[in-house]
Amino acid sequence: MKKVTYQQVADALNISRVTVWKAVNDKPGIAPDTKRNILQKAVEMGYPISIADSKNINVVTAPPKASSPSIKNCNVAVVVSRPETSTFWMNIIHHQAIALASHEVNMMYVYLPPTYSDDFTLPSCLTDGSVSGIIVMNIYDPRLFLALNNLELPKVFLDCPTNTSFSSLNGDLFLIEGRANTEEIVERMIASEKKRIRFIGDIAYAQTNKERYLGYLKAMQRHQLFINESENLTQTMGLDQYKPLVYEYLNRIAASSDAIVCVNDHIASLVLTYCQEHNIRVPEDLYISGFDDNHEFNNRIALTSVHVNTEHIGTHLANRIVYRLMHPEDDYEYTYIRCRTIYRESTND
Repeated sequence: MKKVTYQQVADALNISRVTVWKAVNDKPGIAPDTKRNILQKAVEMGYPISIADSKNINVVTAPPKASSPSIKNCNVAVVVSRPETSTFWMNIIHHQAIALASHEVNMMYVYLPPTYSDDFTLPSCLTDGSVSGIIVMNIYDPRLFLALNNLELPKVFLDCPTNTSFSSLNGDLFLIEGRANTEEIVERMIASEKKRIRFIGDIAYAQTNKERYLGYLKAMQRHQLFINESENLTQTMGLDQYKPLVYEYLNRIAASSDAIVCVNDHIASLVLTYCQEHNIRVPEDLYISGFDDNHEFNNRIALTSVHVNTEHIGTHLANRIVYRLMHPEDDYEYTYIRCRTIYRESTND
């Protein structure tokens, strides 16, 4: 920044350069009020603060600009549960590491169990000052989530347990927008004359799961299509319960359904496998859609899904925690990331 000159101060006050010089150098021949006004204007314009040291002059000085804290070589913990169950989470973590490294920030990986127990305590690295901030992903147990939310650290969350009060969050929140995409998928199914459309997904697990279900409901209700809750599978499901629960459900409703909207590609893959085992033709007999566009499943046919850009999300999360470390007092932000629906063979596209 260029140094502020006497002439610039003089021009701002519509006075002579000599008058400014007299005020700054505490010379006689200038009224006290005029001198005070000149010094105040000079400080406001960025003239070195030492000019305010003139005798008996009370000057309201501009506060010094706060410098951002240094983040170089600080540690950020990525706190996650069960990432090994999906390449989806591992890809996000990978791109976080790349983005954090570009800021010379170290990434620590911290694993938490999927559920809270009475004897659980947070890892010491989260409470002993080892880390400067945390990114929280795939933590859906409400008590685990609360314990992390209560930490006195800058935080960025990707998703949260269903019905979490956003106003209670002590950090920034990113959500993958799913309501509009799911509504769009159901609308397209209805346009293809599918009326008996079902939904599979644990809506009490994650806020994003619930919002996908709300998108399904909105489209069905808009067309006044009857929804029998007993014909949707929305109950709580443990990781080891998915296949038996989905298969039991399909035994009951598959023959009376036109389409099934799945909350993620994992469930959609189970439905496709069931159909193959039970000679149900997809899409001739049954339309199926998923979410995430996760290519780790070896599906027999191409699955209609919503593409989630894991590189984009990982980079976003990393950049946000860096910003939060540098600006800890800024208001928290809630961000929805809109994704793109990709129609494929499983819905006759």
